[in-house]
This record gives sequence, structure tokens and C-alpha cells, in this order.
Amino acid sequence: MDITRRSFVGTTLATGVWSGFLGSTALAQSDKTHALNTPSPALRLGVLSDIHIYDEKNVPVFERALEFFGDRKADGVIIAGDMADRGLVDQLELVANAWFKVFPENRRPDGQPIEKLFVYGNHDVQGHGYGDTPKKLAEKYPDEATRAAHCIVTDRKAVWERLFKEPWSGVYAKQVKGYTFIGSHWGYEKDLEAFLKANESRLGLKGKKPFFYAQHPHPGNTVQGPWAWGHDHGVATRALSAYPNAVAFSGHSHYSLTDERCIWQGAFTSIGTSSLSYIFAQYWRENGENHNGILKQMPLLPEHLGKQGMLVSVYDDHLVIERREFLGGEKVGPDWHVPLDGSRAFAFDVRGAKMVAPEFAADATVTVTRAMGKDRRGKETDQVTVHFPAAKPSATSRVYDYEVQAFAYHEDVDYPVALKRVLSESFHLPPTQEATKGSCVFAASELPKKGTKVRFVVRPTECYGRKGAAITSKLFEM
Repeated sequence: MDITRRSFVGTTLATGVWSGFLGSTALAQSDKTHALNTPSPALRLGVLSDIHIYDEKNVPVFERALEFFGDRKADGVIIAGDMADRGLVDQLELVANAWFKVFPENRRPDGQPIEKLFVYGNHDVQGHGYGDTPKKLAEKYPDEATRAAHCIVTDRKAVWERLFKEPWSGVYAKQVKGYTFIGSHWGYEKDLEAFLKANESRLGLKGKKPFFYAQHPHPGNTVQGPWAWGHDHGVATRALSAYPNAVAFSGHSHYSLTDERCIWQGAFTSIGTSSLSYIFAQYWRENGENHNGILKQMPLLPEHLGKQGMLVSVYDDHLVIERREFLGGEKVGPDWHVPLDGSRAFAFDVRGAKMVAPEFAADATVTVTRAMGKDRRGKETDQVTVHFPAAKPSATSRVYDYEVQAFAYHEDVDYPVALKRVLSESFHLPPTQEATKGSCVFAASELPKKGTKVRFVVRPTECYGRKGAAITSKLFEM
């Protein structure tokens, strides 16, 4: 696993296609129509992950999400790990206090019960060792025993039972309104297969009725595919593949719920839960996270603007998943209507084949400028910036990122000399905040020598990789 990831080292970060690209007004109307024509669900779930409570400043958005779930009459709330940012007892206590403030005695405002369906993540049990935390703890608590007492991992069972007022075990099962929920805490994912086999009959896991599972890392080669950051190398995938009625929720990666690859259907259904703390701007994009020592010219996108979660309504044969952000309270895309009939409607190959790439407007143009600027490290650099308008969403897809390629003109050919990908400035934001423009920055040193003529070609891309038609700049002389 790549431990260079920023959140890991810890600095404080029913169809498979859209029937149309819906803004907030259309979404609201769609919700209203759905409510009129659809029976009440058998179960509602609030789903969060990676809330990363560091101190009191992080609590209000968490409480806001809990209040939303209570208002929508959720029967349970999943938190798929990473509750306490630095693995400290007082941070987890803030989580527990917020829960019991919103849901005293585990009851919603209407008096009905609501179940905690939480699991530990890596930050909960390892965060005390991340970044500068060991130094800060040593300064605050010079005595080793006192310092250990403030770390969850010293006695994760006792801390859990005192704060959340319920038993703890590495893998657990609960019943909510007749549905089975199973959770594996960080480090116990490897025990899932044995647990399922031992409890299969008692919990009624075989059959058409769905059961739900939560762990922190993604089951390997499900959501986002084999390259997903922070997967479990397949231990849960192997265990759950025997149960086509299993629905797994996982976090850890902080991938945005605007990325349609956050849901996968194969031998079972797997759903990425994003993060209530910040959204991860993916590697290999010029405005994404740093990786592998590659120097980037553009600043990192403001990941903290994305604070996401979901409300899941469970029906006899399908799920309806509302993808939401909890800063402005908007949806980040149309609801997912997920069949549970074995049709694999959300399999990548099935769904991806139906996606239509976004396109630039007919009059869209590319312009190029050159000036001194600062690279990601703040060093003054001779830079060439490619400017273009935002592409328009298609009937199925928003822009995820752009491919920007530089071609040097030699005699009678355009010869490719550089290629970058750059995330849409709004890839992780609600549709109402769609970007109106985009840009990509090259260091002049990444391009041909002085006097060479260069042409830049830009193509919009949706999350499955389908590319719209290119727009091209005029020749630019270096």
C-alpha cells in the first residue's frame, strides 16, 4: 500500500446511466415524483466515512450530517472508519458526544431507535503514530503510561464500550429491522470469511434478501477497480463473493461520490463511501495530489470543499442512494437506483458502455499564454498555460478531467511532446457549482526549445475514461 498518501501520514485532508443531467431544481422535482410514486422503504441508512474528527472545529459538519439522517428517519448510520483523526481517545469522545447529542439514548427526534453501525479505521488505531503526533503527545504527556492511556489502540475494546455504550468485537453482527449488518474493524478484515461461514445459517445470509457489510478499506478490485488507493488486497472480496446479496460499504480512499466508479456490481455490490472530511484529488493529475516525486506546476485543488455522505433507502429488490454534500446540503448527482436482482447493472463494463462523453460547445477555443509563475513548491518558473472553457455535461456524465496534449510542429507533422491530465475544478462539487473554465500549466522546460511551434489539444473526459471531441489551439511559438 502506498503510504505516501496524505491522509495516511496525516496532515489535516433503476439503471446504470443518468436519464439526463439534473441541476438542483430538476433533482428536487425528481425527488418529489419519486416520493409520490414509490412505497416507503423497508429501511433507511445514513452512510459516512473518514470523518476525521481532530478537535471541536470538525464536529459541526458531523452533527449536521447526523441531523439530516435523523430528519430523514434513518434506522441506522454506518461510519466506515477513520472517526478519530489521530487515534486519540478524546477525539473519539467528540464523536460519541455528537452522536448522543443528536440521538440521545440512540433515538431519533421522533423517538424511534437508530443504530450505530461504526467500525474503526487506520486513523483510529494507528493515527497516534502519524505525522508530528508522537512529538506532540510526548510534549503534552511526558509519562509513557499517561500517553498510552490517551491512545485508542492501547485498549480499543474498553474505549469503544465506554464511549459508545455497546459491546465491541473485531467482527460483529447486528440486526436492524430484520436486516443483518456486519462490520469488521481495521485489521480484522482477514477474519471476515471465517465469520461468515460460521454464522451463515444463524444470520440467514444466503438468499435474495440483502445483508450489509462495512469495513474501512475497499474490497480489492471492486470500487475504482484494481488500482484503487487503500484496498484490502482482496480478503473481503473473496469472502463476499459467495453472497450475491451482500452490499459492502467502505472508505479510506476519500474518492468523490461524483465519481461514478464509487459503485460496483460483480459477485456482490460494493459502494465507496467518500469522506466527510475532504475529497481526494487523484494522483496523475496536474492539480491532484503529489506522488512519486513528480513536480507539478499547478496548486492542489481545494479538497476541503467536498464533505460527502449518502442516504440509502432499501426496498425489496433495489436500493436508492442519495449522494450528498454537507456544506451547502446539496446533492452531488442524480440518485443511484441500484437493482439487487443479480443483473449487474452497475458493473463497470455494463455501465461504462452506456456513458456518453461530455463535449465542448461548438464555438469553444483554446488559448495559450506564457509568463513567470510559481510551481507547486513555490519556485519561480517560466510557465506556459493552456486555457479553455469548461465542457458541457452529456446526458449521462459530467466532466471528470481533461486530457491536454502538446504537439510540436515539425515540417509536415504534429509530433506529440507532452501530455497531462487535469481535474475539472468542480469534479467533486455539486452540479450547481459546475466550473465555467479550465486550464493546464506546463513548465516551459517540459516543452520544446525556443523557436519551436507548438499546438495544444484538449479533450474532456468522464470518469470511465470516455473522451469528447478535441479542441485545438493555434500554433504557439516557444
